[in-house]
Amino acid sequence: MKLSTYLYVGLLLYTCFVIYVGFVGAKKIKGLSDFAVASQSMGPISLGLAFAASFFSAATFLGYVGFAYAWGASALWIFLAIFGGSTLGFIVIAKGVRSSNTKIKALSLPDWLGEMYHSDILRALISIIILIQLFYVAGQLSAGGTLLSGLLGMEYSTAVIAVTVVTVIYVTLGGLFADVYTSIGQTCLMMLAGVIVFLSGFVFFKGGITEVSTILATQNPNFITTLNPDSLHMYSYATVFGVILIEFAFSGQPQLLTKILALKDPRDMKKMIWTWIIAAFCCMLVIFGGLYMLAINPHLPKPDYAVVEYVKLYFHPIISTILAISIVAALMSTACGLLLVMTTCISNDLFLKTLVKNHIIHMEEEKAQNLAFAMTKILPAVFGFICVLMTLNPPKFMGVMVWIGISGVASATLAPMLIAIIWPERINAKAAIAGAIAGEAVYMAVYLFSNIEKSVMAAGAWGLIVSFIVMWVLSSGRKKEEFITDSKNTEA
Repeated sequence: MKLSTYLYVGLLLYTCFVIYVGFVGAKKIKGLSDFAVASQSMGPISLGLAFAASFFSAATFLGYVGFAYAWGASALWIFLAIFGGSTLGFIVIAKGVRSSNTKIKALSLPDWLGEMYHSDILRALISIIILIQLFYVAGQLSAGGTLLSGLLGMEYSTAVIAVTVVTVIYVTLGGLFADVYTSIGQTCLMMLAGVIVFLSGFVFFKGGITEVSTILATQNPNFITTLNPDSLHMYSYATVFGVILIEFAFSGQPQLLTKILALKDPRDMKKMIWTWIIAAFCCMLVIFGGLYMLAINPHLPKPDYAVVEYVKLYFHPIISTILAISIVAALMSTACGLLLVMTTCISNDLFLKTLVKNHIIHMEEEKAQNLAFAMTKILPAVFGFICVLMTLNPPKFMGVMVWIGISGVASATLAPMLIAIIWPERINAKAAIAGAIAGEAVYMAVYLFSNIEKSVMAAGAWGLIVSFIVMWVLSSGRKKEEFITDSKNTEA
């Protein structure tokens, strides 16, 4: 059989699987809490795998591999960034957020920040800022369009619409239940694909990694250097630090935080973290596919397509199909998590807990709750439609679009999160609002509205550093003893 036949059958089976899971999840959803955080009822292994599925998107399987193909070994800094920055961020942020959420029962990042800082304004502000994640979703859909159009010969726009429709259906039906249940299978596929691609280098190149390095050195000495001056992200140690810092912040991204909030027992956090570490290592191995393809053919017109071309050249159609489905799984799981979060931010955080709560919109509580729940059935499709429009002219590197969304959120949210977790005696709503605005403004100024910083990751790092400084300067600085006394009085 032809590769296209295997792909059509594999993608059809996968589509049936996620739609089925969506219907199963739909039976468990009775309200907004079920939709957003599965009523805090999920186990550590399943959530660890779900965390990995939302973490490793098409940016990993296409974008990061594209970085390796375009700039060589310097892209391997991403390994350090993820296992150093992201894992540390996971440990610090996840434990702090889930522990505190035992009492406040937040449904999202804006909700958690609003409760921790006792500020509806902060909750609303972060809810709006999180909508920049539309770029992140658009990047996933663009990757799906690129992949399916390249492998199946479909029109790019048709492929984007197909991926969007399936994703919207199962997130609308099953909420976080569907997200987590599908993510278990999705992560297993991604882990398998990463391991297969990495080991293939020792089969197809007699000298393994050493031979690959020799070939790359003859093409361009910068391909095997620690820093590549031609890279968008790894051209200096300062930008590498920025990448590590923004990966630290990534662990606090709203679509990942929902998995943390859904954990049934905070004592199981260690199991969840170790599940993530194992899954992350296996998934990240796919980056080597970019180096392998660069050694074989350095003249591909689109770097993001490097691993797909590599697999098409050397692997049996069944293996190629597994990889293709793994990429589709990666982008759909991430897009699902993002649509879920943005929907929760608008329906719960902005509508219910800001506009209705503060009587800006006058409505009976039961009616407001019903309307908020109804929004969860409409907003994913609205956001999906907007993202489809955003993909009509995709950038050269899909990973850039993804990181516009990630950095935009991190620059505004990390500082308030860390202050609340590590220095709760400095919690100050006005400082948090000012810090969030300052961080977002700096990020936009140095990257989106100027050429001061060409790395979107480094730009996000600049934003969050400024955000932290502003918050620290403006925060109250009460003595810890006073804070403890106030906290006890509040609880009483």
